[in-house]
Amino acid sequence: MSSKNSEFRNIILITQVGISVMVPVFLCVALGVWLDNRFDSWFTVPLLALGIAAGARNAYVLVMNVVRNEERQRRKHLEDEIMRKVDRANHKNSYDRENKRIK
Repeated sequence: MSSKNSEFRNIILITQVGISVMVPVFLCVALGVWLDNRFDSWFTVPLLALGIAAGARNAYVLVMNVVRNEERQRRKHLEDEIMRKVDRANHKNSYDRENKRIK
């Protein structure tokens, strides 16, 4: 994979993580402020904590999915490389056997 594709994927991942953290925080704060104005209470602080926890969880899940996918791709690439080497070695051995029979 080219380094340019890798750079774009990293930029996209950073953007997704940022959005997945900010959205729950902003929604919970907005809900808390609205509830505070409506009922004259202290809902903003607990909802802010809830939003931060939800954003952290979202970021963790997103990053772990990317890590798992990259690990799967790395393993598949290694398995494919091993199979190519085994096939090449088998082909070379059969070629050597054929040459010994002919001589």
